[in-house]
Amino acid sequence: MEKHELAASVLAAFGGAENLIKLRYCASRIRAELRDGSRLDRPGMEALDGVKALLEVETSRHTPEFQLVVGPGNARPLYQALIAVTGEK
Repeated sequence: MEKHELAASVLAAFGGAENLIKLRYCASRIRAELRDGSRLDRPGMEALDGVKALLEVETSRHTPEFQLVVGPGNARPLYQALIAVTGEK
């Protein structure tokens, strides 16, 4: 699956751009804080080609952070594609 196509699918599974509070990445993961976690399409996200796992981690602020494991070398290009799809800078 091409990165922009995957980004559009990931964004839809996160519940759309309006459901994102914060989006960032690290070496192998996309990290997202959502306004409404119930809008997350967990089965849809986990079924995407290129997604290895979806983790829910509690932050120090006691809010959940969803970590999309995509593997080393894949997080930055996917993050850049997500930013391009959402129009964020």
